[in-house]
Amino acid sequence: MDTSVLLKSIKKDVFGRQDIIDSAITKIDGFKETDIRNLLEKMMKRGEIVRVAHNRYVRKVEANTRCEYIPQYSETARKLIADVEEKNPYVDFQVWELAWFNEFLVHLVARNMVFLDVENSGCEFIYSSISDDYQGRMLLLPEPKEIQYYSQPDEIIIERLISESPKIKERPHETPIEKLIVELFANKILRSMVSQGDYANVLETIFEKYSVDQLKMFRYARRRNKKDEVRSFIEKNTDIKLLNEV
Repeated sequence: MDTSVLLKSIKKDVFGRQDIIDSAITKIDGFKETDIRNLLEKMMKRGEIVRVAHNRYVRKVEANTRCEYIPQYSETARKLIADVEEKNPYVDFQVWELAWFNEFLVHLVARNMVFLDVENSGCEFIYSSISDDYQGRMLLLPEPKEIQYYSQPDEIIIERLISESPKIKERPHETPIEKLIVELFANKILRSMVSQGDYANVLETIFEKYSVDQLKMFRYARRRNKKDEVRSFIEKNTDIKLLNEV
């Protein structure tokens, strides 16, 4: 089955299942709407299209060579994850690090912080159960001004895990790139540590190098009451192509 004609008839850079169905009905003899699942699987397997978000696809040439963002955890962060899992196996949490942003920044951050985001009912319990193991390097729900007075190597910041935080199903304690993008706008401590003058370069580098699920990103941004701010900044300050439907 030659699907090149089908794709040529879709006059959108980013398209969904219904666009493919409408084109296939006119271009493929005998095509039925119930055939869409098999058609999508074949087109993705052959590398003709790439899924960039839920029900959003682009032609492979437009997807470029973007890959999944896989964070590299420091020794402190790996130990922290292991400690929380061991002592609190049923608590939902995610871990991310300030130093990760140095991959994208012009003005590098000189110190690292490890953020431990814990489900709402577990912050105080986690702090009381493991803080003694970290020799005064752990802060519970601090304000940005407190960070200035408690400067320690690899400080651990315990914050509340916001519902609808993006997750990686196979690695639930890792923090995906979509969350990091939103935290640039929503997390007060992060905003105090990273120059807003670097934001445009940070975002353009992320979108150029890595696959970003925009639906997931904007869903979390909406939960953080930052959807309009994130969209407005990207549209006004970068060349990133956003999906209109999210």
